Amino acid sequence: MTIFQAVIMAFAQGITEFLPISSSGHLAVIPFIFNFQNEISLSFDILLHMATLIAVVIFLWKDIVEIFKGMISGKKDTWVLVLKIILAIVPAAIVGLLFKDQITKLFFDPKLVGFAYFGTAALLFLTFFLKDGDKGISSITWGDCLMIGIFQAFALIPGFSRSGFTLVGAILIGMKSLDAFKFSFLISIPAILGAFILEIGSIESTAALFSSASLIAFFVAVVVGLGALWILKWILKMKKLYWFGFYCVALGIMLIATY
Repeated sequence: MTIFQAVIMAFAQGITEFLPISSSGHLAVIPFIFNFQNEISLSFDILLHMATLIAVVIFLWKDIVEIFKGMISGKKDTWVLVLKIILAIVPAAIVGLLFKDQITKLFFDPKLVGFAYFGTAALLFLTFFLKDGDKGISSITWGDCLMIGIFQAFALIPGFSRSGFTLVGAILIGMKSLDAFKFSFLISIPAILGAFILEIGSIESTAALFSSASLIAFFVAVVVGLGALWILKWILKMKKLYWFGFYCVALGIMLIATY
């Protein structure tokens, strides 16, 4: 992989992992759009996901530190929150394990990814009609967490945005938008770590992880990811999440028309 290819993929991962426009969808179609001949390696894919994990940890470091402090001191509310976060990732874990091969095949069909983008757009447009709820992270129920987790499971399909689906799911069950933002990305941390643990054993060689292209890509993904998180938080404050729906429609039309 060239440095140019690595930077393009890293930029796409950094911005689309957090904005509700589907990172998996972009990573599936960018090699077709740019005519990248080399297949994106598993090790490079893991590297990019770890970079965006670092971005989340940096952005939510205060909340993460508070959670760790609460766990160490044995606070009941903190441990309940941790268990709720775990519950929210269970549906995606089950679907990912049971349908891994079927989901992987979807990454090689840009037209199907294009249709999936319409689904993301429909959810985002729905937020135009939704009012901000009154539930904070501490007041969501076990059922609420399971519902958000089900939304996250749907987002395993390339073109369905993880952040978009979890944010809309959280807003639908009555969460405040900024609390929905925090919870959406708190549950992304164990989800990414879990995927890393499952896939790390499949890496044949780690040499590619330390190439100049990979190191540059890692840095780009972290920096761009932090910027994307800031933009998304700002958009949520403005109640304009539906703006991203227009982009998803345009990309979906382009993919269907082209492929």
